[in-house]
Amino acid sequence: MRGEDKNMESEKTDAELVKDFKEGVRGALDRLIARYQGRLYAYLARLSGDRGAADDLTQEVFLKVLKKLNSYDEREKFSAWLFTLAHHAAMDRFRSDSRRREESLDAAGEDELPLAGTLASPEPGPEGILEAEERAGALRAAFDRLSREQREVFLMRHYSGLSFREIAGILGVPIGTVLARMSRAVARMRREMQ
Repeated sequence: MRGEDKNMESEKTDAELVKDFKEGVRGALDRLIARYQGRLYAYLARLSGDRGAADDLTQEVFLKVLKKLNSYDEREKFSAWLFTLAHHAAMDRFRSDSRRREESLDAAGEDELPLAGTLASPEPGPEGILEAEERAGALRAAFDRLSREQREVFLMRHYSGLSFREIAGILGVPIGTVLARMSRAVARMRREMQ
């Protein structure tokens, strides 16, 4: 019987888990987080290009989920709502980092090198070792040359499984714009990989 109960729990929809959480069922939020944690982290890591920032953003997004879950409308697709929160958190972080960088550059004197402390180590890290394979490196380089908007759409589609209509809603742009960005991103990556 316990195995059947466990099976029933894993088969619950996102909306059912949200409802359970709102009704005080223990573990409902944990199951919901476990369901999306990997995809959300992968999306944020690719979007930010920084695993540390992705860790921070993932935690920040799940804290927002906890705070705002009571206002979530179960008629809305949970993954679309979650990735909307993630998109806004990432954009807020990028704006904040950009402002800090500008302030840091403005405050630097002539003899100061404000960027000296931020230079990456020349030693290859785990990512460098894994991406040593030529094709993987070429794919990453092609991806990096996409515009921010193209990367965003590509990542949302690839990591979240959201529809183009849902992505358009998250970004606040027409669906045609989302489709054009995705088409251009794929075409550019194909060209770069040839």
